[in-house]
Amino acid sequence: MYVLLGHGDSLTLEPNGILGEGTEFAYCHGDRTEVHQVKRQNRNANAWNIASLETKGIWRHLRTHAEAGHEFHFVSTVPARPLQELSDRARRSDDFPSFARNWLTDELRAPFDELAAPRIYGAPETAWRMLRALWVEWHDERDVVAVNAALANQALTGAPGRLAALALGDLLLNSLGTRLDAAALAAGLTQYRLRRAIPPDGDTVAPAAGGAAPVHMAHRTTPTLSGLPAPSGTFTGRKAAVTGLLSVLDPSAVGEGPSVHVVAGLPGVGKTELVRQVAHRAHGQDGWFTGVLAVELYGYDPARRQGPDTALASMLRGLGVDHEHIPVALEDRTRLYRSTLRSRADQGQRTLIVLDDAMDSEQVRPLLPEDTRTPVLITSRHTLSDLDARLHDLAVLDPVDSVDLLRLVLRASRGKGDTRVDDAPGTAEAIARQCGHLPLALRIVGALLADQPARPLSSMAQALEDEHRRLRRLSIGNLAVRAAFELSYQHLPPDQARLFRLFALNPGPDVSTESVAQLCDVEPDMAEELLEALGRGHLVQSTATYGRWRMHDLIRLYADETGRKQHTDDNRSAALDRLIRHYAGHLAEAHDHLVPGRPPAPRFADRGAALSWLDEERANLVAAITATPRALSPYVILQMAIRIGEYLKLRRGFTELTAVYDSALEHCPESAHAAVRAALLDSRACALRGLARFPEAVAAHEEALRIYRAEGPLLGEAEVLTNLGYTLHEARDIERAVLVLKKAVVLQGKTDNHRGEAAALNNLGRSLDESRRYEEAVSAYRRGIEICRLLGDWHLEAVTQNNLGLTLRQQGRAGEAAAAHTAARDSFRRADDRHSVAMTLTNLATALREGGLGDGSDMLEEAVAICRDLGDRRGEAIALANLGTNRLQTGAPAEAAQMLTRASDLFAEVADAHGQAKALVNLGEVWTKLGLTDQATEAVRDALTLYRTARDRHGEGHALFLLASALRATDLAEAISLGTAAVAAFSETDDEVLTEQATALVTAMRESVNGGGLLAGT
Repeated sequence: MYVLLGHGDSLTLEPNGILGEGTEFAYCHGDRTEVHQVKRQNRNANAWNIASLETKGIWRHLRTHAEAGHEFHFVSTVPARPLQELSDRARRSDDFPSFARNWLTDELRAPFDELAAPRIYGAPETAWRMLRALWVEWHDERDVVAVNAALANQALTGAPGRLAALALGDLLLNSLGTRLDAAALAAGLTQYRLRRAIPPDGDTVAPAAGGAAPVHMAHRTTPTLSGLPAPSGTFTGRKAAVTGLLSVLDPSAVGEGPSVHVVAGLPGVGKTELVRQVAHRAHGQDGWFTGVLAVELYGYDPARRQGPDTALASMLRGLGVDHEHIPVALEDRTRLYRSTLRSRADQGQRTLIVLDDAMDSEQVRPLLPEDTRTPVLITSRHTLSDLDARLHDLAVLDPVDSVDLLRLVLRASRGKGDTRVDDAPGTAEAIARQCGHLPLALRIVGALLADQPARPLSSMAQALEDEHRRLRRLSIGNLAVRAAFELSYQHLPPDQARLFRLFALNPGPDVSTESVAQLCDVEPDMAEELLEALGRGHLVQSTATYGRWRMHDLIRLYADETGRKQHTDDNRSAALDRLIRHYAGHLAEAHDHLVPGRPPAPRFADRGAALSWLDEERANLVAAITATPRALSPYVILQMAIRIGEYLKLRRGFTELTAVYDSALEHCPESAHAAVRAALLDSRACALRGLARFPEAVAAHEEALRIYRAEGPLLGEAEVLTNLGYTLHEARDIERAVLVLKKAVVLQGKTDNHRGEAAALNNLGRSLDESRRYEEAVSAYRRGIEICRLLGDWHLEAVTQNNLGLTLRQQGRAGEAAAAHTAARDSFRRADDRHSVAMTLTNLATALREGGLGDGSDMLEEAVAICRDLGDRRGEAIALANLGTNRLQTGAPAEAAQMLTRASDLFAEVADAHGQAKALVNLGEVWTKLGLTDQATEAVRDALTLYRTARDRHGEGHALFLLASALRATDLAEAISLGTAAVAAFSETDDEVLTEQATALVTAMRESVNGGGLLAGT
C-alpha cells in the first residue's frame, strides 16, 4: 500500500539472496532497506524473550542483515517489550559507553547481558551494534486489517477497501521473489479490475514524490485544526525572535532551509508563549495556512507525557481520520499521518504543526511530516540538535522588557490605574534582576502583587532578597519556578545530576570545563561530556568563550538547594576544597610570570598566557577568596589573596582588591605571625589608595607600621614606609611624603631589598618633582633605573622612566622626556599593562607638543580608547584634558571646550580634585579664547577652590594669577588682591619665574591706580 501511495520504492515477498535470509519480505524506500521477519505466535507464550528468539534463528539473521546495512524488523502479534526498549535506547545513544552509562537500566541489564553472552554475540559492544539495527513491532491483527483497508481506500478504486486489500495480497503471493514497484503493482492489479486512485474533477493534486501517480484522499470526518490555545495579552519583547520565525513560515520561504524549527531554552523562559504568538500571527496571514495542528507533548512530566503513538492518534483525529481507521502500530500511524498531510499540501491546504514541550528527538521524530510544505514548530528544554532542524535558542528577557512584562501583568489584572512599576522603576528593575529576567518568575511576581494591590514593590524586593527563600516565594497556584526546574532535574542520569548539584559550588559567575572536572573529581573529557548534556537541556549554558559554562541565577539556587538538602553523599566540602586548591595552584603559577626575577612556571607558555588565564578566571578567583567559608582552607585563601595582588593592581581592580584583603584579614588565623597581618593591612591600604580613600589608606599603613616596629622585621617597616609615602603623595601631603620616602630609601638599602629601594626612589622622585626640586628628582629616578637594570626588573624600570620623562619635561628637556616616555611605553606594551600604556601615551604626546616635536593627537586618541575599554575614568579624563589642550593650540577651541568639560566631569566622578582643577584652568583659557569671559572666570574660580581642597599651593597660585589677569579690567581691587596672593603662593613653592611674572602684574595694576585710575566701588 505504501509503495502505491508513493511513500516507498518497492516490495519483494520472499526475496532471493541475502535479502531473503530469515525474512518474509524486503521493503525499500529512499536509501533504506527494511527486511521483515514475521512470527505471529510464540507457541503458547504471551511474550518473546532472548532464548525463544534464539531458537527461531533471529539473532543469527539479525547479524547478517545488520552487517549488510539493512534494517531488521521483527514483527509479531506477541509483544517483546524489553527488546523493543533495548533497541530503541541503543539507537538513541551516541556510542556504547554512553549507552551503558546513561541508557542501560537495571531492569534491562539481564536481557542485554544475555545478548552479549558468548553463545549469541560474545561482546557487549557487538550486542549494542546489533540492537541499533533491530526494530521490534507487534500488532493487533484486527488493526492490521483495518489499516490495510483504510490505505486501500486511498490508493485503489474498483472495490471496497477490504476486498482491494485481499486482491493485493493475492497478487503478492503470485509474485514471490519478484521486486514490485508502483508501476508493476498497478499493472498486476488490473486483472482484479483495480486501478490506482484518480482525483475527482476540480480536486487538483500534485504528483507524489518519486514520480508516482497522484493520491486521492477518501472522504473523512471534518478536520479540526483550530485547537491552538489563545495567545497571552501580556506578551512583550522577543521582536527579533517573532520576526525570524515568521520569515521562515512565509510560503515564499518554502525550500530555502529546514522546515522544522526547534525553539529551545531553559524552563520558564517563554518558549511556549513565543511559538503560540508566532503560530497565531502566521495563521492570521492571508494565504499562509488553512489550519494549525497543535499538540502538548508534556515531555518532562512523567504523569502526562505523550508518546509519539498517542500524539499521532490525536493528530490524525484532528486531520479528520475516523477513529476505526487509526492503526495501532507507530510506524503505520506515522505513514498515514504523513500521507494525509502530503495530500492536504497537494490540494493547497497548507498546515502548520506545533509540537509543544518535547523532551527528546525520539518523541517528535515520528510526528515530522517530512514535507517542506508543512512546517513544524517545536518547543523543548533540550536543543534537539540531532534533528534535521533549524535551532533557535531563546534567552531570558532583557532588563527593559522584564520590567515591561511586570507592568503588563499588573495592568492586565488591576487595570491601568496600577502604576506601581512606573512609580518605583528602580525597585522594579531590582525585582527583575532577582527573577533573573525569567518570564515565568516575573509572571509569578506579577500575580503575587496583583493579589495585594496595596503591596509596594519594595516589599516584594525585600522578600526576594533572601536567596535561600527566593524559590519558595516564587510560587502561586499551579505556577512555581522550583517545580519547573524539578521536571528537568528528575530526568537527569545520576552522573549529570551530581555535576548539576556541585556546579552551584563554583563561587564565580562562570566556570571552565577543567575547573568542573576538578570540582567533580572526573577526567576533563568526562566533565565536557556531562556539561554538554546539561547544556542541551539548558540547565547550564555555554558562554561566548569556548569551554566556559554558566548557570542561570535561579537554576543555580535550585541546584544549590537540592545539593544541600537531598544529597549529603556528594561530599560538598571536599568538592569545594578540590576546586579552591585548583584555583590556588594555577594562580601561584600565573603569579610567577608577573613577578620579575622568578622562574616562569611551565603551566603557562609565557606572561601573556598567564594573563589570559587570570583575565578569564578573575571573577572566580576573587569570589573564591571573598566568599569561601572561613573554616575551609584558611591558609590557601591567604596565599591566594597575597598572590592575586599583582594582577589586580595591573588591571586597576582596586574595589576587588580591597574586598580580597578584607576577606584575607578575616581568614587570618590567630596563630599567624603578626607580620602576616601587618602585610595584609599594608596591601589593603594600597588598594584603598587606588580608590582615592586616602584617610583610610593612611590609617591602615600606620597600623601596619606600628605592628612592624613592635614585632619586626625591619624589611616590613621599609615596605610600609615606601607605600605610605606614595599614599601621602596622592593625598597631596607632599612635604610629609618626601620625609617618609627618604627614610624608606635608607631602610630598603639597609635590608638589601634592592627592588624595594628602587620602588622607594621612584616614589621619592615623584614627590620631589611635585615640590619643584627637579634635579633631586632626576637623580632619584636615575638611581632607581640603575637598580632596576641590575635586577632585570623592566616593569619597574618602565614606571620610573615614565616618571623621569615628566620631570625632564618640567625642565624644558622635551626631547629627553619623549625618549624616556617612548622606552616606558614599549615596556608596558610588552607587559600587557594597558593602563600604563595609556598613561605613557598621554605623557609622550604632551612632551612632543611642548617640545614642538609633533602634535601627538593620535596617541591621545588611542589613550582615550584604551581607558574607555578598561573603564578607567581617571585615565580617560587625563587623556581628554591633554587632547583638549591640543585642540586649543591647533585652533579648534569649540572641540577643546567639549573635551575639557568632559574631562572635568570625569575627574569629579572619581573625586580627583587636583585633576579637575587643572582641567578647569585649561577650560578657562578656552572660554577666554571664545570671548566668554564670565564662563572663563567661573571655571578658574572653581579650579581655585579645588586646588585648595587638594592642598596644591602652586596650582592655587596659578589659578590666582589667571583670575587676577582676567579681573584686571573689571575689578581692579580684587585683581590686586588675587595677584598679591598669587605672588605669595609662587614664592612659597620656589617658582622664581612665576613669582616674577605675578609681581610684575601686581606692580602694573597698582601703578594704574596711582596714575589716576579708580578702584571699583570708590
